Amino acid sequence: MAGETGVEPVITFEGTAAVRLTHTSGRLRIETVFRPSSNGWKRNAYQFFRDGERKPMPKSWEAYRALRERLPPDASGLAVLPALTPLSPGEPLPLQIRQSLSQCEIRLGGRDDVAVSVGRDGKGRYVLAIAGTKATLHMTFETLVRSGRKCAVLASTDPIRVITAEGADLTEEVQGKLNKALARILPDPPGAASPEADPGRPQGAQAGGPSDRTGTVMRC
Repeated sequence: MAGETGVEPVITFEGTAAVRLTHTSGRLRIETVFRPSSNGWKRNAYQFFRDGERKPMPKSWEAYRALRERLPPDASGLAVLPALTPLSPGEPLPLQIRQSLSQCEIRLGGRDDVAVSVGRDGKGRYVLAIAGTKATLHMTFETLVRSGRKCAVLASTDPIRVITAEGADLTEEVQGKLNKALARILPDPPGAASPEADPGRPQGAQAGGPSDRTGTVMRC
C-alpha cells in the first residue's frame, strides 16, 4: 500500500484475534483485516470506502490513483475537468482519434449548441472534448507505437469523464461508455432512434468524416 500510494497504513492489533490495516488517502479509505489460521495470518476482510461510504474496490492501484487524483479535496466541492493545451497548427492526429471525431460528427450532426475539440492534458495525452450546455465530456487517449507507427487507444483508467455544468461528476455513472456519456450531455439528441454502435469503443471512420484536426473548436 505504501509503495503504490506513498501513504503508510495504520496498523492496529486487536489482541491476538486480528490485525487491521487502515489506509487513508484524502477521501478514500481501505481497511484490511488479517486473522490467524492454521496456515498463519490470512486476509479475512478487504473493504474500500469513499467519503465513508462503502464502494467496490478499484480494479488496480492505477485506477485507485486515478480516482484519488480526480476527486475534489472536499466532498462538497465541485468536480472539474483538466485544462487542455491546444494542439499545434497542422498537427496530424492518430487514426483512432480521427475516427472518434467522425463518430461525434455523425452523432451530434445538426446541433449548434455543442463544441468539439482536441487538445492535450497535463500528461501529454490526447483528449477529445465535447462541451454542451448541460455537461462536458472528455475522452482521453494514450499513444503507443505498433509496428513502427504511432497509434492511440483509450486510456486505461477513466477514459471517459463527464462533469455537469453544476460540477457533478458522472464518470462512474457512464461506466466508460460513449453513448451513455453523450446521453447525459444531450438528453434528447436528434436521431436517437438510430441503431447504436458499440458504446465501449470509438468506431471506424464514416464517409465524409473529418481528416486531420487541430485543437481548433469544431462546431457540429
